[in-house]
Amino acid sequence: MTTHQSLQRANAILRQFTEMEPALTVSEISRRLGIHKSTVSRILKTLLEDGMVWHNRETGRYSLGMTLVEMAGVALGQIDVRAAAMPHMEHLASETNETISVAVPRGEEALTVAHIPSTQPIRHVVWIGRRFPLRSTAAGKALLAVMNARGQPWQELVGIGPEGPSDGSVEDLEAELRLATNRGYADESNEFEVGTAAIAAPILDHTGAAVGALSVSGPSTRFDPKARGIAAASLIEAARSVAVALGGHRLNDFAGSHF
Repeated sequence: MTTHQSLQRANAILRQFTEMEPALTVSEISRRLGIHKSTVSRILKTLLEDGMVWHNRETGRYSLGMTLVEMAGVALGQIDVRAAAMPHMEHLASETNETISVAVPRGEEALTVAHIPSTQPIRHVVWIGRRFPLRSTAAGKALLAVMNARGQPWQELVGIGPEGPSDGSVEDLEAELRLATNRGYADESNEFEVGTAAIAAPILDHTGAAVGALSVSGPSTRFDPKARGIAAASLIEAARSVAVALGGHRLNDFAGSHF
């Protein structure tokens, strides 16, 4: 096995651990990745020696190790938007009692860097490190809307090539982005996840570029259009406050394309 292949497989193994499934056996990882158990076991042994994973001898399950926690702390510390957003996220969470999250753009996807879960028994579950597409999520649409309003290329990020869209209607998406720009937030319901609805507002820097998106999300049966409309004003104000904390200016307002 080449060094490159080994690194790819080690990375793939580490990515199998999620907030929903934090502990896995060798067999489970092997089955999911289609890699022989002996290979998975050998890679896990190396990761274990470096503190990247931890092994529970009683259950035989592996989980992420403290070395990754330390590395994650360093990485998250470099994301200014996360630190600036937390106080405003807490206030927004108390107002809406729904799940609050912040995502930053990462190429064709967005990456969740902070979240506050709803205290309600039935809630939308997100986690730090979760990646999701731009086209079918409120946060993604909020980021795309800013790019569209600023005349920046965004079509290829959602699979729209020179010959047209690879799926869906480009006209419908562009209409959604214009609507998001005019009202200051993007909206989605039962698109990326059935049973979930969300609204999101972009976080703008001093130039008017979107450095992140602040979202409120919940079950679509409870967080219905009326509830989303009520929460929108608080969401927009919170996103503006985060922008100010980052050194942006309130006049760099998303609504109305006043960059």
